[in-house]
Amino acid sequence: MARNITMHINGKKVVAELLDNKAPNVAAAFADSLPCKSFSTHAKFAGEELIVMMPFFCNPENEILNVKPGDIGFYPGRQTICIFYGDTQPFGKVSVFAKITEGLQHLKPAGQKILNKGPIPTTITLS
Repeated sequence: MARNITMHINGKKVVAELLDNKAPNVAAAFADSLPCKSFSTHAKFAGEELIVMMPFFCNPENEILNVKPGDIGFYPGRQTICIFYGDTQPFGKVSVFAKITEGLQHLKPAGQKILNKGPIPTTITLS
């Protein structure tokens, strides 16, 4: 059975499925760190990408460079997850461990708010 996470960003709900079959160690480490209250910032040069600081470390797996909107990846060296919501070209490979299944449309307004006003609170729970 698939495991889901729920993110509350900018007052909106976004749901994603953990990719336990493609990135089992990253998905497990991420799930074990939940619930998490953090904040979202925005990529400056890579494109339409929200960045959330997370309290876990894990070795990379399922690393890709060509991400798609809705992919959620982990940058091991920076202890962050990256939520890709549009046209993005990461600076390096990212361990994709989850895929947004509901609420992707809420992320562009959140990204614009962050770019205009600064970081916003973000809560992530295991559904």
